[in-house]
Amino acid sequence: MNAVIALTRFEATRALRNRRVLFFTVLYPSLLFMLVSGSAKGDIDGTHIPWKTYFLIAYTSFGVIAASLNNNAMRIAQERKEGWIRQLRLTASPSYGYVASKVVASLLIVLPAILVTFAIGAAMGAKLESTQWVTAFLALWLGSLAFTALGVAIGYGVPQDSAQMVTMIVFLAGSVLGGQFFQVTGVMQDIGKALPTYWMRQISMDAATNIAIPAKGVLILAAWTIGCAVVAAVLYAKRAED
Repeated sequence: MNAVIALTRFEATRALRNRRVLFFTVLYPSLLFMLVSGSAKGDIDGTHIPWKTYFLIAYTSFGVIAASLNNNAMRIAQERKEGWIRQLRLTASPSYGYVASKVVASLLIVLPAILVTFAIGAAMGAKLESTQWVTAFLALWLGSLAFTALGVAIGYGVPQDSAQMVTMIVFLAGSVLGGQFFQVTGVMQDIGKALPTYWMRQISMDAATNIAIPAKGVLILAAWTIGCAVVAAVLYAKRAED
């Protein structure tokens, strides 16, 4: 257990010292929100939900996805290429320690992505009750597990030289269809409703606006989390045999 804790601390510290990770997970989402918050006036058509709240949740979820998906996928692919995973198998760390450290470290890394953007949102006029802030935070934080599992699966399943390209395609396409940049409607919304990016944002949005969270969305997000975790576990076992 001590080995897993030490590895988790190492993973989290390394990621938080990475300027690229901090830019895409904390600075970039915050800048996007600040740029649109001044013009995001009034409510979404046909609702009583302020546009400012929508963009706060959308851009925060964008940072969460970047932290949990991109960091894990590209980091694991790079470590496979450098032989780091093979070296860890020679240590006293248990076989599950590497993946466990990635998951726990990911939950720690997404905290600044949520807290900083939320703090800027509150300072710039996003009005939520304390319970709404908390439930939206929990929805984003726990929802990040789906993208952590997906990132681990990509990191193990995609050739090292292609991991960055595949990750960016999945990240950007998923974010567009999930409504992280703008509200999606029509066919784009229909496609988005099959993706975890859409439901993490939507569930968090519902939590932030006191709207009943749809069971369908929770089930789809849970299915993605469990499915990607199973695929990641299978691929991890396969790589351990290489």
